[in-house]
Amino acid sequence: MPPRHPTIASALGLVRRSLRAAGSPRRLLVACSGGADSTALVGLLHLLARDEALALIVAHVDHGLRRESADEAAAVARAAAQRGLLSVATRLSLSPGSGLPARAREARRAALCAFASAHGCDAIALGHTATDQAETLLMHAARGCGLEGLAAMRPWEAPWLRPLLELPRAATRALCERMGLPFVDDPTNADEEQPRVRVRERVLPELRDYNPRVEAALVCLATHAADAEEALAAWAEREEAARRRGLATCWSTDDLHVLPRAVRTRVLRRICGLGGADLGALRAAVIEDIDRAVLARAAALGGTDAVLRPHVWHLRPGLHVRLDRQGLTLAGSAPGAEIPGP
Repeated sequence: MPPRHPTIASALGLVRRSLRAAGSPRRLLVACSGGADSTALVGLLHLLARDEALALIVAHVDHGLRRESADEAAAVARAAAQRGLLSVATRLSLSPGSGLPARAREARRAALCAFASAHGCDAIALGHTATDQAETLLMHAARGCGLEGLAAMRPWEAPWLRPLLELPRAATRALCERMGLPFVDDPTNADEEQPRVRVRERVLPELRDYNPRVEAALVCLATHAADAEEALAAWAEREEAARRRGLATCWSTDDLHVLPRAVRTRVLRRICGLGGADLGALRAAVIEDIDRAVLARAAALGGTDAVLRPHVWHLRPGLHVRLDRQGLTLAGSAPGAEIPGP
């Protein structure tokens, strides 16, 4: 097996950069389903292990939903043993039915985190590819999302490390063939009853006809969105902290209107969240209404005969935010909720 082949060398470079971005972990749990993506990841990390002083543990989670899954778990363990790698595995007891992909994902993640904790691992490597990233971004966009949704999956968000996020799925299959690594095809990955599979099998091929490098383009979009989200969140955090008054339940709105709308509304969302509002359930229309009132207040204060009426928005039972001459005030925050100091 020629590790100096250009396609393997290029993939090794991506993985090496990913390890650096994660702080060069010394003990890494590698999730492996036995499919091409995760098998290629194990192979690449094994090639780098000596140079990177990296201890690898291969982890397999069997969802217990197919008769073939036990054989696939055994194949993953054999492949790890052939490379002298420790492997661990568990079998879940999931029942078919509503929300199965989400339930399986949560159970799988919990099992991987338990393995990582038990074996003192610094990070958990996943075999998500550029194709997975493109699918995730398109699904988020179709549901209606902001920057955070467009950012999709992050290359590194502790403890999750995704070294293959710039490689399309076709590349991982080619890498497995180059490195002589057998892999399996999970038939559920072709089940078009699942929205993700429909995006993969119907939407992406159409987009690929328009742009053969559509996965790379969407990965780039996700990266830009993640950078913008990070910058926006940091700016809004600084603005919110600078405007707190007294016991940190009141915020000045002076000059808030001069900030870009994206920053203003993020500041308002942050204030509501600090009071205990469920930001996932809080409708965008509420934040937009508060923003309009802030702008109207600024315009009224610019007049000579300003009459300012207080406005109140109920964020959830027992919690409201009020806008008056003092600024924005939260009342009835969640029991036990603490608003961190600046």
